[in-house]
Amino acid sequence: MDNVTQEKEKNEKTEKNKTPLMILVFFLLTAAAIALGIICLYNTETAFIQNHLTLFIILAVLLGFILCGLGVWFTSKKKTSWVRLVFSVYIFLLFCLVVLLILQKTGFFKIFKTSESMQEYLEKSGGWMPIVYILLQYLQVVVLPIPSVVSTLAGVALFGPFKATLYSLVGILLGSFTAFFIGRKLGAKAVEWIIGKETMEKWQRRLKGKDNLVLTMMFVLPLFPDDVLCFLAGLSSMTNLYFTVMVIISRILTVSVTCFAIDLIPLNTWWGIMIWAIFFVVVIGGFILVYKKLDKIQAWIKKRKENRKKEREKKL
Repeated sequence: MDNVTQEKEKNEKTEKNKTPLMILVFFLLTAAAIALGIICLYNTETAFIQNHLTLFIILAVLLGFILCGLGVWFTSKKKTSWVRLVFSVYIFLLFCLVVLLILQKTGFFKIFKTSESMQEYLEKSGGWMPIVYILLQYLQVVVLPIPSVVSTLAGVALFGPFKATLYSLVGILLGSFTAFFIGRKLGAKAVEWIIGKETMEKWQRRLKGKDNLVLTMMFVLPLFPDDVLCFLAGLSSMTNLYFTVMVIISRILTVSVTCFAIDLIPLNTWWGIMIWAIFFVVVIGGFILVYKKLDKIQAWIKKRKENRKKEREKKL
């Protein structure tokens, strides 16, 4: 009983030490967000914003303080899941502001005037946009609650299907290996802090005793939280080699299909909308089927393995 009490007191002390640090982080993130927001407002060429610039600056500062207040409040109340959400909002907000500032400085909003202005923009932007996009894809796996489909489709609009596939794969694969490394080397405590205790325990229960093939199916099928699965794979008995091969193949398949499908099947035609509607029905149906039948699929795989083993033994 004494050991349990000591462990509890130790955990409480650790949480108390983390609280001031997180509050400081939120203040620094707020200052960065407000500063970037004001810079972006000054650089905008929209007449309405320029005519009401003071009002927009006040609103930006006010929203920053509200977000900071929420972060400090949730931190003081030890609402870990809400703290992570606010932190993720900050990261995503800063990313958007950085991208907006880059677009403003490189003249992105003027490129639609002539073909010459478009060529000039591409020359001026250089390697910044791909780097920023790869960073976004990396962060959406590790910390940001953004569906990979959303960020991937944004990449298609920016770079086209081929480059979007390459850039997405670089960011997503790096993020996947990072998540697996965190689970494998830093352990359950680190994973719990990043994805939340409830989420971790929920998916650990559902994946307990499941075959690697089942986990692979979950990576390939959309709607499963593949970022969470990367962390949990690091906590599992899955070998490093199996994870590496599996995640590379599954990511290449899902990312390339997403990028080229949206380019080949346009959403501005009746037949394109119909195909996408059928696709989503099939995907959702497959997700529900696999999700509800995980135990039966596992039992079927296990039975198949046992039958094959018996057949080999008979031959011997």
